[in-house]
Amino acid sequence: MTLQRLSDLYRPFRLLGGILLLTTLLSSCGNNGCEETRESVLLVQLKPTRGLSLYSLSAWGITAEGDSIPMLSNVSSPTEAEFTLQPDTTFTQIQLHCIVNDTGEYETFDNTLNIRYRHYPYFLDMECGCAIFYDVDSVWVSGALFQQVKLKNAHITNEENVNIILEY
Repeated sequence: MTLQRLSDLYRPFRLLGGILLLTTLLSSCGNNGCEETRESVLLVQLKPTRGLSLYSLSAWGITAEGDSIPMLSNVSSPTEAEFTLQPDTTFTQIQLHCIVNDTGEYETFDNTLNIRYRHYPYFLDMECGCAIFYDVDSVWVSGALFQQVKLKNAHITNEENVNIILEY
């Protein structure tokens, strides 16, 4: 066989090899190998202390302009709630609309959770980049349902830890 015929014989294999190489390279471009979550959430534990049971919870973030942003929508029998803090401010108010079962009678309560905090970027690693972490300076609640607020963990990171305990 001549050299030209050998080249023609291997042409489909070279084309197939080129397609496989290109497919492998392009499919790996979208995955940067980050196995870690970048989200940092405020985890609030809702703890009964007076024999009441929380039937449902809805929450809205109150903006500086007085508007509200939905954060939770009618969660049934909640024991915990996760909220995202805004990195462009140092104070967040969350309106909590609670329906409580008090031995067969349902009552509605509106409370406001107030959180003052600092935020800072935190470098995770080369694959994941940066996340925003928070340090809670103070927390308080207004309204009639929640009797006590405890700051359990002031550091909000990408690890899931209870930060605030609301006792009702």
